[in-house]
Amino acid sequence: MKEIQQITEQLDHLLSEYISLDLAAAGLAVGIVYDHQPIYAKGFGRKNTDTGEPVDEHTLFHMASIAKTYVATAVMQLAEQGAVQLDEKITAYLPYFHLRDERCRNITVRQLLSHTSGMPDEDEYEWDRPQFDEAALERYVRSISGRELMWDPDLGKYEYSNIGFEILGDLIAKASGIPFEQYMKEHILDPLRMKTSSFFKPEVDERLLASPHIMGMNHSFGAKVSDIYPYNRAHGPSSTLLTSAVESCNYAMAYLNRGCLNDARILSESSVNEVWREVAPADDFGYFRNIGLSWFMGQYRGFEAKAHGGSDTGFRSNLVLLPEKGIAVTMMFNTDYLGLHSVNNAILDVLLGEKVKAIPRSLTMHVAGVLAAEGIEAAIHEHAAASDRAALGFVPADMDFSFRYIAQRLFHKGERENAVKVLELAMRLEPQAEELRLMMKELTSKP
Repeated sequence: MKEIQQITEQLDHLLSEYISLDLAAAGLAVGIVYDHQPIYAKGFGRKNTDTGEPVDEHTLFHMASIAKTYVATAVMQLAEQGAVQLDEKITAYLPYFHLRDERCRNITVRQLLSHTSGMPDEDEYEWDRPQFDEAALERYVRSISGRELMWDPDLGKYEYSNIGFEILGDLIAKASGIPFEQYMKEHILDPLRMKTSSFFKPEVDERLLASPHIMGMNHSFGAKVSDIYPYNRAHGPSSTLLTSAVESCNYAMAYLNRGCLNDARILSESSVNEVWREVAPADDFGYFRNIGLSWFMGQYRGFEAKAHGGSDTGFRSNLVLLPEKGIAVTMMFNTDYLGLHSVNNAILDVLLGEKVKAIPRSLTMHVAGVLAAEGIEAAIHEHAAASDRAALGFVPADMDFSFRYIAQRLFHKGERENAVKVLELAMRLEPQAEELRLMMKELTSKP
């Protein structure tokens, strides 16, 4: 008990300090499982920066792509029942699925689950034009008939595809005979006592929802409430799970316990092993180097790690499990532009007994805040003063956001003038950077 108390006290200090110092942040919720038991669930910051309402452990966050691990869980349940075969062609279940590329006829359920089908990704989710009707998912699957595969599915080559998981969601609905969201609630969320969680936004208690926040710099640099909430029933399987720090821990414990939580079993142990079996290299997720069936696998400080992250308009999330230690960390932000890894790694280090003095912050975000408040000369001075980043609590340069990234985010959110200011700062700091000059030319020439 003393060890757990020390852990929770240290986390309270680290996370409270982080959210108070990082002016770009809105809110954060963290849930932790330690030695197979939930020991921590807490919220920090604000649900909505306009109202000031605080985040707590029951606040519901949009989890974005973490939803895909739930989809994989559902498909494995149906496979256990014999309703789905992992190596069967997807057209055996969805005969209306087709692309302009005839090789789509060879795509299997397993390939969709492991992002090895050759399917492209989606770049337009129509969050600003959401669909709410039950037919939205099948309608979306039918609508992609003009797409082409990136390569032959039989190559087994990894490429992340949200489209693939919308197809799997439609598969779940057709194989089970009930709507996708209903299946997820009845067979995963309810058995795991995730009573306020849902894939169907209209049914949740609006008072529990965190508001999405995007980057803004008009009055001060930091989080501003987004006019758009990332929900569209056509993209439910890939993205729209709503859950809290408390309830997400139940899901994590079920996986740490190889498929069960107390008397509720959502998967057999062999199915958990299958989900976590490496299928292909996927070396674009930091220390997670391989993909299984939706889950990414790797190592953290020598321990086997399973994980998935998420990012959509106004939200970011992360879920990491260290099965050997019975550890899970679930983390959710209601901002879409902050780095999760420094927070995630600090929490894991505390749980593993490593020394952690503070959670590193982004220097570029900090300097952008100085730019907004005090102007370019003050920002240049602040950047120079922080040359020893680690000593001052900033992330290393090779792990930080670039000023170019900040300028792009501001421009795409309609703040052209502020994007130009950030680029001017970047060009003063890196006068030889040709890509900055090209970007400035592009931004200033657009109507």
